[in-house]
Amino acid sequence: MKHTWLILISALLVSACSESSDTAGSGGSGGQAGSSGQGGSGGVPGIAYPLVDCDPLVPEFCGYPFPSNVYAVQDSSTATGRRVSFSDELVLGSDPAPWNKSDGFSAGSPIMTFLPGIALGQFAGPDDIEASLSDTSPTILLDAESGERVPHFAQIDIRATTAEQRSTMIRPVVRLRDNARYIVAFRNLTNEDGATIDPSPAFADLRDGTSSDDESVEARRDLYEDIFERLADAGWSRDEVQIAWDFNTASDANNTEWLVHMRDTAFGLVEDGIEYTIESVETEFPGDGGRDVAKRENIAFLIRGTFKAPLFMTSAGAGSILVFGDDGLPAVNQDTPWVDVPFSVMIPKSATAEDPAAIVEYGHGLLGSRSQIEADHFSSFMNEYNYTFCGTDLIGMSSSDELVIGASLGLGNLSGLQTMFDRLHQGFLNYVLLMRMMKTSFANDETYGQYIKGDEAYYYGISQGGIMGSVFMAVSPDVERGALGVMGQPYSLLLFRSVDFNQFLDLIQGPYPDFREQQFLVALFQMLWDRVEPNGYTHHIRTNPLANTNTKEVLTRVAIGDHQVTTYAAHIMARTLEAPHLTTGLRDIWGLTPVASTAGGSFYTEYDFGIPGEPACNIPQWLCADPHEYPRRREAARRQLDEFLRNGTGTNYCGPGDSDESQATAAGVCSYPTLSGCTMGETEEDTAALCVPGAAPPLD
Repeated sequence: MKHTWLILISALLVSACSESSDTAGSGGSGGQAGSSGQGGSGGVPGIAYPLVDCDPLVPEFCGYPFPSNVYAVQDSSTATGRRVSFSDELVLGSDPAPWNKSDGFSAGSPIMTFLPGIALGQFAGPDDIEASLSDTSPTILLDAESGERVPHFAQIDIRATTAEQRSTMIRPVVRLRDNARYIVAFRNLTNEDGATIDPSPAFADLRDGTSSDDESVEARRDLYEDIFERLADAGWSRDEVQIAWDFNTASDANNTEWLVHMRDTAFGLVEDGIEYTIESVETEFPGDGGRDVAKRENIAFLIRGTFKAPLFMTSAGAGSILVFGDDGLPAVNQDTPWVDVPFSVMIPKSATAEDPAAIVEYGHGLLGSRSQIEADHFSSFMNEYNYTFCGTDLIGMSSSDELVIGASLGLGNLSGLQTMFDRLHQGFLNYVLLMRMMKTSFANDETYGQYIKGDEAYYYGISQGGIMGSVFMAVSPDVERGALGVMGQPYSLLLFRSVDFNQFLDLIQGPYPDFREQQFLVALFQMLWDRVEPNGYTHHIRTNPLANTNTKEVLTRVAIGDHQVTTYAAHIMARTLEAPHLTTGLRDIWGLTPVASTAGGSFYTEYDFGIPGEPACNIPQWLCADPHEYPRRREAARRQLDEFLRNGTGTNYCGPGDSDESQATAAGVCSYPTLSGCTMGETEEDTAALCVPGAAPPLD
């Protein structure tokens, strides 16, 4: 499959990703702290950092440890006083320009290093987060300003087939603070022979005070005295430490300024109304398929058209990148200032027979399209509860982008994937403009406006739409509530734990056969993704709203054992939202306050379908049936969704008889074991057995 796919994308798209961005300075030579590569304070007044291409602290792999302040330089023009300065070598031979615009590292990045021959079973894992805060933990993540330990879990890349390619990683289970310094360290870990792992010669020289002929080691003596002092304050003995380093997270402006600027610019250009064109209207659905039957029974009008949006891209097509002005912010394309954005609207029969329907903008699934609003269960939901659904494609991660993404990955062109992150900016702008259009211009349409309530609008997204819906919720000023189904953050945690990533792993194994490279490139992508994924926005939904934006409340819910979106990522999103856990008789969640119901505000809730949990290691669950789509189809979930959108309250409607398809086990218990698809009596032990070296789900 891989070779056929690569031939196809090479022939069709080798030029699709060829649009170049403005170049930025690359990193200096390894181990030097010259004039252009001098380090800044990095949050430590009076202490400089060397700038390196590859850090000798981990000589086995260029880029580790990561993230690290030795890959950034001082820059007084940024909010953090720092700027990333990657070399070509560090980004695996690609162009570092997309990364070198950042003023720090991701607040949701995996924190990675390499410890030669490390033995399995030394970390507590994601189901025992409290262990990471204990005095005996072999890992520590410190907020340098407060001295507080950050809850996390540690893991070894179980996917790697050999110990020589096995990364060791820390995953914070809360979003890190913006523009903040963190210190990370490992201690007392052993190899597969039971011997304590020796630190690298460079780190040993820093730890033990021995001289080194490496200039980058000598240049950070003062820095490491500060690091070891802070570790000692946390109870860590210097001679136990096998590796330690620090990094600074990017500023909030680094992540959000581009998209907010695009939104505000666009709103100024369309303040007199958003122009739209209706291209087709369907009122009869004669087919005998499930979607046609559902639409025939429930939908009065299926409307397709386009609306005009300001274009901030070099072109309207896949492979394009953002246009930037002299101020360093995205700018409208002066040659092609407007683009026609396709959209779809479905008006239910209830809106023609009763009151006008409230508006729901729907966020589609992975690399999907607006046509997903036509699903049969959505049609029945619209008519039963009187909602009009609308949708457009989230370009950047829509069906039109799939080949370009595949080309960039399969051809080893990391910087070519810049198009995905850039087009997502335009995609979210289109999402925001669609909602504004529906509430204003379309709600006043001479023919169809009478069926729509322009003053009542919500968001509903599932899977990718649930994940990315947090960006829409943080940026749009036109909704107050939304629902995010089977969601999570950040993407760098989601990917390796999702069966959906199989096809992309199949591609990257060609140009990047080393498993450390695969982990590293996903960490690199997280830095660019932060500008257009929940890690950069979720914390602005309920509190600290972005400029010219209101606060919102969200319903978030998941399926335990989901093959596509791990609940470990969902928990991070819920903690970032500071949402309570609306209990469903299943389990407690670390860091979330359990409640039986909510009188208002956001909440997180879970459904169970008899799947034996999910692996604690960095692979997806693939046993039994995938419950990814199950929650949205339960009548209890539909009632809960309607109540939350209309009233903002949260109620658990699970119980016997709450669904025509299956029976819940007990009142208030959202468990539907008859849907498990477990034909071999699979148990939690079977799930645990998946976590063996070289593990990977079967490729489709």
